[in-house]
Amino acid sequence: MRTKPIPSQAECDPESPEEHFLWALRNMPSFAGSGVITHSGFLRTWSKHLWECGFAHRDYLEGLADEDGNIHVSQLPKQQIKFQEAFRGPQHTYNNAARWVRADSPDPEVMSIPDPAQFTQQEQYALAYRLHQNGIRIPEEAKPTVAEEFND
Repeated sequence: MRTKPIPSQAECDPESPEEHFLWALRNMPSFAGSGVITHSGFLRTWSKHLWECGFAHRDYLEGLADEDGNIHVSQLPKQQIKFQEAFRGPQHTYNNAARWVRADSPDPEVMSIPDPAQFTQQEQYALAYRLHQNGIRIPEEAKPTVAEEFND
């Protein structure tokens, strides 16, 4: 029976996705050489995540090898999830529309924004009207700051 929330490498079950990398994720190096202390629940989730990405530790792979040290590719862990970039909004790291999905999930259709310069004048007015109705206002040009002098 285990009593430690984060077992050692020898105590982890390499067949369990939640424990496969658990021992390696504890006390990850941080600034000034100190290790990051994180709740074991996060570490178990991250271990499972890495397993679902298709990663496996050397010792586990060694156990799959035959007497000649060979492993057939069919024995290797399969990638179960993939990262899907944000399908809407800004294309940067912090857009929460990006997500992890099943590896066989189709990619979403790319959102393309039409060029209003290609619109007729009537379509441009209709677009401007809709934007105005949705609260979009064109900001006024910033004016240079002017110092005021107060003489009493």
